[in-house]
Amino acid sequence: MVGDQCLDIKTKIWYVIGLIGILMAAGGCNSHQEHIIATADNLEVMDSEFIEQYRAWLLKTGVQDLPSRRILFAKDMAATRLAVKEARDSGIEKELHYQQRLERVERRLVMDDFVEQVVLDSVEVSEELIRELYQRAQSTIVARQLYARTHEGADSLRDLLMNGYTFMELSQDVFSDPVLRTSGGLLPPFTFDEMDPAFEDTAFQLPIGQVSQPVHTPQGYFILKVEDRFTKPMITETEFYQKRHLFEAYALNRARQNTRRNFLYQIITEADVRFDDITLELLLQRITPGTPLREDELDSRSLVSFGAPRQEWTVDEFREHAQFATDRQRAQVRTIADLRDFIQGLIASKLILQEASSHTKGPRFHDRIQEVMDRYIVQHLHRQDIPQITEEEARLYYESAPPQEFRHPAQVQLTWQIYSTPMEAQSVREFVSPSGPALFDAETLGEFSEDLFRAEEGEFVGPFSVSEQWILFRTGTQFPPRKQTFLEAQDAVFSIVRDQKLRENRLKRYAQLVSRYSLVIHEDMIQKLSLTVDS
Repeated sequence: MVGDQCLDIKTKIWYVIGLIGILMAAGGCNSHQEHIIATADNLEVMDSEFIEQYRAWLLKTGVQDLPSRRILFAKDMAATRLAVKEARDSGIEKELHYQQRLERVERRLVMDDFVEQVVLDSVEVSEELIRELYQRAQSTIVARQLYARTHEGADSLRDLLMNGYTFMELSQDVFSDPVLRTSGGLLPPFTFDEMDPAFEDTAFQLPIGQVSQPVHTPQGYFILKVEDRFTKPMITETEFYQKRHLFEAYALNRARQNTRRNFLYQIITEADVRFDDITLELLLQRITPGTPLREDELDSRSLVSFGAPRQEWTVDEFREHAQFATDRQRAQVRTIADLRDFIQGLIASKLILQEASSHTKGPRFHDRIQEVMDRYIVQHLHRQDIPQITEEEARLYYESAPPQEFRHPAQVQLTWQIYSTPMEAQSVREFVSPSGPALFDAETLGEFSEDLFRAEEGEFVGPFSVSEQWILFRTGTQFPPRKQTFLEAQDAVFSIVRDQKLRENRLKRYAQLVSRYSLVIHEDMIQKLSLTVDS
């Protein structure tokens, strides 16, 4: 059940915004002089391409930059391009699976290009929103949830809560997951960018102890109650401005996503979609696993009408359009409400395509199709290379890894309190209502880290000026840098070993290809490359 999984925990914000920052920096450095790091027949790999991809890979995996890793990455990058070229030369573009994927890609990119130019180009974000997202990144929330697949179901749950029922009581009926049932829907603590945007917005804006209205997400509808909200202090304005461009990029991306979603809702509303409810019920029975419907006349029945002038789809016509949906989108259809949303999404796609047919395509449209299909060819070729990793292999890598991999930085436990004036803070001998305790590393503490790590346990440090207020810290236990245990690091270890073996498997398979095209890797040039971001 989707609700039993809460909401998928996404990648931590520091990976997301860090990657955005790296890609922006890599793309915005115009003074760099290009050098070739790999050559073959009709192929050149430039150092800027290598730096961008290799740097993103280092950030994603957390591994150290090593000479051997640079060479392996460059060989794999160049050989994979040769494999794509040979696949095209061998006629993969004529194969049915390629043609089917190409048709889907072209439809999607036509819509994306149209929406980009007509809807998204004018999207901007305010300074207030950028600061709000930065503040959220310093916060952790403890909340409870109840889940329903429909808005009506969520309304019913909220009515019961308003009439005296508790989350603990209702979770017994809502969830099959034993943890959520016994905890009353209590979620693990979460922070910025770890939940669906609508879920997150509600959690950060909802007063502590208050029950939310139904929150609509792609997984369904949620009722929230925030139990606690813990916010670390914004250390300095300097730190905010150092990271501001990253949060601005993130805020702009989120604003564009919201604008796109609202644009789609507007299209559906204006289309005045009307369903034949009986046909809709019969169709759901047909597509629900385990309950096949045998009715010869169903395909020719009218299912839905929309638009002006009115258009109509039979069940058979709906199936023609549904083939362009993803497997994941189809798998999410379990109820009548899901099926309605699914069909409305297909209708929105059709209406956008109609509008886009007379619209001039952007300058990079065909290049984007080429890029996406190149990635598809790579995925198609690599299916046979995916390795199985044993725990013994993972432990062997963990034990032989470079010293800086899989390490926790030094941390200090802090409590703190904020005051209006420095005199008020300097007179304090004991906190009245401190925030914390919480663990901080040097990167988080910024310019105050040296003072705080140098202090003795139990010592007051400060006050420091923070946004026209004054913050006073009290130090707790310090924890030195240490290597993560295998259990702490095992997900990262398995990912790294799998990635490494995947590259090795590909290069073994590409050995003849590399020789045939006379691939040359300029190893000296690669080792001299700087991965730092030029200002």
